[in-house]
Amino acid sequence: MTIVLDSGIWISGFHFGGTPLLALDQAFLLDRIAICEEIVTEVSTILMTKFGWRQPDVTSALESYLSEAKSVVLQGNFPAICRDPKDDMLFECAVLANAELIVSGDKDVLQVGEYKDIRVITARQYLSPHRSR
Repeated sequence: MTIVLDSGIWISGFHFGGTPLLALDQAFLLDRIAICEEIVTEVSTILMTKFGWRQPDVTSALESYLSEAKSVVLQGNFPAICRDPKDDMLFECAVLANAELIVSGDKDVLQVGEYKDIRVITARQYLSPHRSR
C-alpha cells in the first residue's frame, strides 16, 4: 500500500516520538511512503526554525525513511480540496503516487475524509490492527 504522511506526522514523530513515530516506522516497514519536495521542505523548515534542529540532523532523519519512498513532482495546478490551501499538496502527492491513504493529524485534512478513493486517517487509525489494509 502506498501512503502519504502529512508533514505534521513527520515533525511530531521525529521531535516527540510516540504514535506519529510508530506510524512512520510502520509506513517504512510495511507500506510504501509517497513523498514530494514540498513535504520535505515543510518538515525541514519547521524542524529547524521551530525546534532548533540542524540541517544535517534533519537530512539524516529523513534519509532512512525516504530511501525506498516513491517521489513525485507536484504540478501545482490541483483543485482546491482543503479549507487550508497549503494542505492541497498532500492530495496532489497522493493522486500522483496512486496512494491509498493520507495519514494526518490536521483537522482540515481529516475533514476531507476521502478524495478519489484516497482515505484520510489519523496515525492512531493507521496503526490499528483492525483497520482493513
